[in-house]
Amino acid sequence: MCGISGKVYADQERIVSRDLLKSMCDAMQHRGPDDEGFYVNGNVGLCMRRLQVIDLPGGHQPMSNEDGSLWIVFNGEIYNYKKLRNRLEGLGHSFRTSSDTETILHLYEERGVNCVDELHGMFAFAIWDQRTRVLFIARDRLGKKPLYYSMFGGGLVFSSELQSLLRDPDLDLEIDPKAVDEYLTYLFVPHPRTIYRGIFKMPPATSGVFVDGQLSLQRYWQVRYDEVNRKITEDEAVEELDARLGEAVKMRLLADVPVGSFLSGGLDSTLVASLMQRESNATVKTFSIGFKESSFNELEHAREAARFLETDHEEYVVSYDVEELLPGLINHFGEPFADSSAIPAYHIARATRTSATVALSGDGGDEVFGGYRRYKARKWANIYNRIFGAPLGGPIEWVVGQVPEPSIYYGASRLKKTKRFLEFAAAVRARPQTSWGFFLNPREKRWLYSEEFVDTLNKDPAGESFEPYYRQMRHTPNQYMMWLDLMTYLPDDILTKIDRTSMARSLEVRCPLLDHKVVEFMAQVPYNLKIKGANSKVLLRKLAERYVPERILRRPKQGFAIPLSAWIRDQLRPWVEEVLLSSETPYFKSSTVKAMLQDHAGSRRDWSQQLWALVVFELWLKKPR
Repeated sequence: MCGISGKVYADQERIVSRDLLKSMCDAMQHRGPDDEGFYVNGNVGLCMRRLQVIDLPGGHQPMSNEDGSLWIVFNGEIYNYKKLRNRLEGLGHSFRTSSDTETILHLYEERGVNCVDELHGMFAFAIWDQRTRVLFIARDRLGKKPLYYSMFGGGLVFSSELQSLLRDPDLDLEIDPKAVDEYLTYLFVPHPRTIYRGIFKMPPATSGVFVDGQLSLQRYWQVRYDEVNRKITEDEAVEELDARLGEAVKMRLLADVPVGSFLSGGLDSTLVASLMQRESNATVKTFSIGFKESSFNELEHAREAARFLETDHEEYVVSYDVEELLPGLINHFGEPFADSSAIPAYHIARATRTSATVALSGDGGDEVFGGYRRYKARKWANIYNRIFGAPLGGPIEWVVGQVPEPSIYYGASRLKKTKRFLEFAAAVRARPQTSWGFFLNPREKRWLYSEEFVDTLNKDPAGESFEPYYRQMRHTPNQYMMWLDLMTYLPDDILTKIDRTSMARSLEVRCPLLDHKVVEFMAQVPYNLKIKGANSKVLLRKLAERYVPERILRRPKQGFAIPLSAWIRDQLRPWVEEVLLSSETPYFKSSTVKAMLQDHAGSRRDWSQQLWALVVFELWLKKPR
């Protein structure tokens, strides 16, 4: 795993500064503490930081082909590289290392930009082709590895992290008002936007060719939910899934360093650890974290799963130190990111890194196998909206919204479930294409936003980031929700959180449930083998019956959450109020922010997610650029 950066001027008379590349590398040393490398040739420069995982002595980058006409920097892992290497050697290619990086180079020699079609893994890479003076960049199918880029005066600069790009003085760092608005809708800035007008996220499953000062992007992979295999039986699907997941886990054990597994005691992580134990020749090391609040603590569940699986288990009760930790996390994300589960994600990465360099996780199970409550709730939200509609729905939701709610995890509170359902129904009513409830709906934004900010947004003709996905809706509503989450929420929230928090601790995380062969198979599985009545993850649970105790299968779903509502009402309250009430930002009305704080403190409305988003945004605004 690595951090990569590079810069190319279209004008061959301009020279890329090695000092700039060194500064960009230094900004992401955490991504690769073991090695660094540079390639500078006139108007082209590439650099990388390396975390050694495969071919420890021979994987130095940037790496070239035999005659030095191609140079690559690569972040990720290619799990089928040995199979590709054998075929390429048969075609006459000569290898100098045992790394997966060199395999990409020779595959590019053989297939050009279509090389991405054969890569099985997670990746972001750039290849400079000296012969054609083309820079080829690509990102993996599901967006597990990040790639940011910016165009400037006929040139292009790219990097694994925003913080690295910000070292380049050529970049325009004007804040994008539309990105601020979308951040407060989703708690993240959706691709291809970033918080900066002039910097973009490469979309997942996308490659690009930069030549003569122009960048052309193309999507090279699509997952198809509209080609359902209606003839497959449940037993046949279980057998196929068992084989595919077993192979996905086995592939991800490939490493020359210690490999472990996250274990929460839930279905997804327990199944992954179980398959890992089956495929491994040694006892698997598993890792869990917890904290004191009982409605959020999963340590006992993880302990029970570890005993059943007979893993070498380590658990940690952590002190979150939010005020101290958050500014550093914001630096790693480079832009506002308000999914509060990034805090426990960071701590589990820190704990795991003490004993392993690579960890497997159960992330992706909800998007691929149908685990989110909203997939089941959509049917009832549609019924609710047909009965009550706009005239009655709004007043009902307002009245219920005034009822005080507890600070416990919302999955353990009927009142909180009811409130979240009504918020989701309102979001669906406002935008039928959506898959989730908005954290700030249009009415709440009008209450929060300053007149100046509203005027700025009204003058901005740019459309929504996810509009291209909305236009592609060709599946049934339930399948469409899963597809939309896979295209948007997964790469921009879940996988962004995993990458930044793990790489902040120099830990590589692999997600077998997101193997693209598994994703393709599950897209073609009938919906009733994913969700049936009140039962979610039907097929995954059926498979898990072979490996996981029934009591784990019956356990209610609990996300990787923190007691944010209670914290903001109690121990974090003085700090949150200091951050928000001292703000001089032109974006929001101070009177609204004060009212939100008072409502939350008095338990009249749980504004914890929204207040957290405002705190993150305020701290991001204040940090040095």
